[in-house]
Amino acid sequence: MKRAMTLRAQLLVLQVVVVLVLVCATGLVASALQERQLREAYVDRMAGVAQSVARLPAIHDAFDDEDPSATIQPIAEVIREASQVTYVVVTDENGVRYSHPDPDQIGQRVSTDPSVPLSGRVWTGTQTGTLGTSWRVKVPVFGDAADDSSPAPVIGTASVGILESELRADLDDDRGWLLGTLGAAAVVGAFCAAWVTRLVRRRIYLLEPDDIATLLETRGLADALRSQSHEFANTVHVISGLLELGRTEEAVAFIERSGYGGLLTASAVAPGVRSPEIAALLLVKAITARERGATLDVSEDSVLDAPAGPDDSSLHTDALVVLGNLIDNAVDAARPEGRVRVTLHVEGPHLVLQVDDDGPGIPAQLHHQVFKAGFSTKVPADREHSRGIGLALVRRVVDRRDGEVVIGTGDLGGARVRVELPVPVAVERVRAGAVAGAAEGKS
Repeated sequence: MKRAMTLRAQLLVLQVVVVLVLVCATGLVASALQERQLREAYVDRMAGVAQSVARLPAIHDAFDDEDPSATIQPIAEVIREASQVTYVVVTDENGVRYSHPDPDQIGQRVSTDPSVPLSGRVWTGTQTGTLGTSWRVKVPVFGDAADDSSPAPVIGTASVGILESELRADLDDDRGWLLGTLGAAAVVGAFCAAWVTRLVRRRIYLLEPDDIATLLETRGLADALRSQSHEFANTVHVISGLLELGRTEEAVAFIERSGYGGLLTASAVAPGVRSPEIAALLLVKAITARERGATLDVSEDSVLDAPAGPDDSSLHTDALVVLGNLIDNAVDAARPEGRVRVTLHVEGPHLVLQVDDDGPGIPAQLHHQVFKAGFSTKVPADREHSRGIGLALVRRVVDRRDGEVVIGTGDLGGARVRVELPVPVAVERVRAGAVAGAAEGKS
């Protein structure tokens, strides 16, 4: 069976995941903003260079020369190197180059569409040209207007760009610092998560979720048992006082009024049960069941000797808790004027306690839930806080004794709950010796 992750591991993993998600999200946003700012900075620089080239008088005058590139190429290269851009290209109105970082490209038409700047507008974007993919700005070069009333004609274009590879290199240089900062933040966040996890674990006394759930079921179970114990102590004090005064009949009458007594005898209810405590319990439960309209009988093959020692007495005490709660539940579940049957005997190394009823039974899907404190299939308003305790106590006794409890369907048609409690080794030896002694005596 796969072991569940501890609370400490869960808290640490969840917090580290949150830290990493936040750091990664912050990194992505910061990287996107950084790239945007870098591109905007390059656009501002390239637009400024392109506008300066387009308005330079020497460039304008060279357009009328017989060989414009002889004047424009040296100026464009000086400006390109000074502004640290990849290229500065000047063309005529037909898109024929007057300047280019590669002199062989001068005199040839540009490889990208120059229609936007030739229409008098500025264009910004990414295109792939003779030097590769670049982030570029194209602006129109205006000539002289014929008169003040007519617009200046477009006589060419000025294009300035930087290769995307160079832009990425600059971006990666900045991202190195960003990634280092984010990595440091992630490490600090992980250490803080570990510290918070340790603090939380110390505040809850190093308990796991299952331990906390068990404690909650227990601080609730303890309150219910405390109130029942207080009520039972008052009853016992009254009975004890009546017996001390020699008023036996009044004591019996008080027990009857309290619902814990009657006119039956232990031998009539369970003749094979010689354990005084168990026999007395069966007697009281039989009377209680009768007062509630049900019949409780003990099977004829039920046999249980008196305790053989301290260990056996402890086992019988736990058997009292198990039987009492199983019988109470069975009487609750029995039909009107229904039946409850108890079977108990020692079978090998186990004390077997079995209770059957003729009620509706327990659905298979609820077999594990019925042992949880507070769980009940019937919760009347007047007993809202007293239900859901009995089977939880049974489960605790069984777990403490390393026994077994099985729920099924009995011969009466309702639920059958069978509990097996291991008999202490010392008790088995005493009984084995008694049997051997009896056999020797007969021989």
